[in-house]
Amino acid sequence: MLYMKLYFLRHAEAADGANDAARPLTKKGQDQCCAMGTYLADLGIKFDAAYTSPLVRAVETAEIVLALTNKKAKVKLQKTDLLLNEAPGRKFDAWLETFKDKEDILLVGHNPSMTEHVARLLGVSFSASVNLPKGALAVLKWAPPETAELKLFITPKGTGKMKE
Repeated sequence: MLYMKLYFLRHAEAADGANDAARPLTKKGQDQCCAMGTYLADLGIKFDAAYTSPLVRAVETAEIVLALTNKKAKVKLQKTDLLLNEAPGRKFDAWLETFKDKEDILLVGHNPSMTEHVARLLGVSFSASVNLPKGALAVLKWAPPETAELKLFITPKGTGKMKE
């Protein structure tokens, strides 16, 4: 059975602002991304595909992580509205099933939808039990239509790479 690894990464800490879509990462948010990207690079992770919500904080999160993980194996970051909170779960799952030719897929988005997607794929009915804090990563091994398996759940601080 072929499977894929889905790297659900919630965007890192963003600045406040009246225009929600344009809020950039804070310095702490940038540090969170660097910690996660360095951690993944140290594990030898290189993404085959990378998708992000079109909101600035998610795009910046994805760009920083990809710059650290895919230095030699460049991958095009693609924006999709399916990583926004408004995207329906069924449509999101059908979209994921189109990636059967990919192995390591980075997905950068927002809460509550990231937590809901992870919980649904794991078969967990209470999504708060897998809540993703800002900058956190959940890695799922998934062979559709089976229930996914949680391989890793880590926060930027948990990587041991955060600057104090």
